[in-house]
This record gives sequence, C-alpha cells and structure tokens, in this order.
Amino acid sequence: MLDLQTLTPETLLSASLADVVETVVAREPARFRARLASVDPAALQARLTDIQRVLGIVPPAQLQEWEAIQHALNSRDSADSLWNSEDRSLRLDVPSRMPADLDALAALLQAYPEGLFAGLFVLSEEASGDRVLMSLLSEPGQPLLVFPYAHGRGALRAAHSLKNFLLTAWLSDNEPEPDEAPGWVGDPHYEALQEVARVHDSRLAVPSPDARAPTALRSVHLHGRSRWMHSVLWGRPSPRLKEYLEQAPGDAEWRVEKQELSADPLLANYWMLAHSFLGNEEACAAAVVAGHQNPAELTRGLARLVEGWLAAPARARIGEVDATTLERARQAVSDSARPDQRSPR
Repeated sequence: MLDLQTLTPETLLSASLADVVETVVAREPARFRARLASVDPAALQARLTDIQRVLGIVPPAQLQEWEAIQHALNSRDSADSLWNSEDRSLRLDVPSRMPADLDALAALLQAYPEGLFAGLFVLSEEASGDRVLMSLLSEPGQPLLVFPYAHGRGALRAAHSLKNFLLTAWLSDNEPEPDEAPGWVGDPHYEALQEVARVHDSRLAVPSPDARAPTALRSVHLHGRSRWMHSVLWGRPSPRLKEYLEQAPGDAEWRVEKQELSADPLLANYWMLAHSFLGNEEACAAAVVAGHQNPAELTRGLARLVEGWLAAPARARIGEVDATTLERARQAVSDSARPDQRSPR
C-alpha cells in the first residue's frame, strides 16, 4: 500500500494501478488484493478478444490490468463490493457483444456515440451527471488516458492518466478521521498530492491542455469533429449545431478518408452516419459498402442499419426517435452544414 504522507512522483511512477486502488479506492485492501490474485486471466483475455471483435479496436495493454481490478472491486452496487463510491460510479462501460437485432443496434448509437465515433467510453459518472471517459486509442507504451467530460458543455477536458484519476478523484481535503475513507488527507496535503499527480503525468508526457498533438490524442480529434451528431441521434439537434459542424470534416477529408473505411471502424461509423444525416446519399452508399467490409462486427451491423434507412427512409428509427423526427433532424443538419459538407461524392 502506498503511503500518502510521503508519496512522490517517482513512487507514483513505479506504482501499479492496483497499488493506487488499494490505497484510496478499495474499502477492504487485503480482501481486494486476495480477490485480484484470484481473477482468471483467461476470462480477462476473452473479454478483450470480444471487445476487439465487436468494436474493431485493439485494446491497450494496460486495459487487461484494469479489467482485473474491476473484477476484484466488484464495483457494481452489491453487498460484495469493495469499492468506496463517494457518489461516483467506477466501471468501464464497453460493449463486448453484438445486439440481438438492428433495432437494438440503433439504440446503441444513442448510448455510445463517443465510443463508436471516437473510441471513448464511460469509466466513471458522478451524481451531478459529469462523467469521465477512457480512451481505448492509446499508443503502444502510452498509459490509459481518461478525460473528464462536462455534460453541460459537451466538451472534453484535459487528459489525465488513469493512475492520476484514481488517486486524485478519491482524495479529499477533509481532515483524517477514524473509519473514514483513506483519501481523507487534510489540507494542505491534499494540494501536495494533486501536484504529485500532475508531475507524474508530465513525466509520462500526457499532453497538457494546450498541447497541439492530435496524433497522440486521436480520441480528442475524433470527438471534436463528431459531437454535432450526438444530439442529432436523439432527434434533438443542439442549438449549437452550426458551431459544432464547423469543426466537422468536409469533402476534402472525405476524399482522403473514404479509402480507409474498410479498415478503420471509427471512420466508417462516422461517415456512414454523417452522410446519412447530411443527406449525401451517394457518399452514404459508398461508405456503407466499405462498412460491410470492415472487420468490426458493430461497424458491419451499422452498415446493414444505414443501408436499410437508404432503402426505406420511412421505416428508419433510432430507439424512440421515429422516421419523421429523424427527417426533421436531417433538415436541420442540412440547413446548418457548410457547402463542402453537402453532397460530396
């Protein structure tokens, strides 16, 4: 277990995710360690294999460690949970199996837009509704990155390593008391530990808020250009739709990226849905053809779904959003789009 009174960036760098969880997250550290040791590696590997098959994303190496920790914590609401909640959920929500039918697949669009378009999945949610999203697009050797997400603004905040998040989110500047959560460290030690976490991330080269590194933060880049669709999928285009569409790609990007759709599930997911809502039927049909060729099960399913919309627009629906509402949403998108986003071939 880490000593929060003497913790340094060097110690945090050498610590494992489990060390941090044991110190500030697990309610019963000894039981947590025992359960962690008993987690079946074969079951973990099967879960990662399922994620790759369904999403077409190669899971980062550190994800297996995190999956083991989740099993040990049993962080769902249950009598057997070893996790200190503090009004915050803590379970990575990644689909690892195909929905039973196309209606269920359509509803998945509303539940996982950040994941299907940007590789970002909910790790934690506070009682306020603000969430923390984890990127599954980490580069080899890079730690798992998480992004606080302000639901009111629909915007990602600066990246943190998962280790940083686990430490700082469970700290409190309340003075330590018997039988209270281990993260109660008092002020100013609270501030000192926040600085330890910041230095830790800087030494791992986690990009700072003003960094211009889209290749290192592909999830941020993809999220920024696709967030216009999030409200559209609910049939309620955002009042800021025109502003969001300004960040979205147009014909120039489409001409380059359409060559990559059969191999890149996130690009295929985006362009099939984007062209559908932009009213670009010819380009949408081309994206669907490539989507059918993609190795990701969800992407091939979305190709079948959007193909059905093209063939029978009057039967299109997403969850409770019917064809009439979707058509109104398409008209709003068309009215707000740039000329180069409409009717590309």
